[in-house]
Amino acid sequence: MNILQKTLGTIFPPYKFSIIIKEQRSFFNAIIDKLPESLSEIKIQTKSGTLLGLDNWELHPDFKFVTMSYGGEKYYEYKKRGKNFKISGLRIFSKHNNNFEDIELLIWDNLVSGLKIKNSNYQLKEFDLSTIDNINFTIADFEFPPNDVDLFYNKLEKAIKEKLDYNELFDIDFNGRTFYAFYNLEDGNYLAVDKKLIVYSLVHDAKPMVSKMKTTFKEILEEISNNRFDKNKHLDNRYSNKLQK
Repeated sequence: MNILQKTLGTIFPPYKFSIIIKEQRSFFNAIIDKLPESLSEIKIQTKSGTLLGLDNWELHPDFKFVTMSYGGEKYYEYKKRGKNFKISGLRIFSKHNNNFEDIELLIWDNLVSGLKIKNSNYQLKEFDLSTIDNINFTIADFEFPPNDVDLFYNKLEKAIKEKLDYNELFDIDFNGRTFYAFYNLEDGNYLAVDKKLIVYSLVHDAKPMVSKMKTTFKEILEEISNNRFDKNKHLDNRYSNKLQK
């Protein structure tokens, strides 16, 4: 980062923010690059995304929360609910402390979600990026508290769980209501249920966007698992404002 950029960042706060993010990306990507071959999946998928910031984390205050953006459906492709662990044993040389400082990463649902660099202010100028090593690399299980989706899933009866892909389930808030999406109609459209397990079609270019379906959760899951649900026909009906099953 040159002197002119630093000066502009001091004068114009939005520009300062862009400088901070750019610097955070530099040392974050350097750390991810140093993950060992056994974690190539984590490395590849993280590098395919974009770091949006390192933020304070109320859940784990000694870590920074890693806010990432992934293109298209990559987030749902990479996410594997319940695959949680901590990566330790990486180090980076701090020019401020004249010492190697420990690095830890938290993986939550198979996604890099937390970063801790001991005795650090998380500023690029602190670090010599060429000194990162993983000689003492270790992986340990790490427990996260259940989120709203986990609690919803845990209450479902066994017959529904057997037909449901746990990793594809996620929550959507719309007009003050929470829906649990369970089937991808593509392009940001989904089949979902509410907390009472009433089935809805969520299609953002249709009117209405949220349409209650004349089927039960069990019935629609049975159709999907037996390849009897026609996604294209369903969308055609939704766009033509037809009521359908």
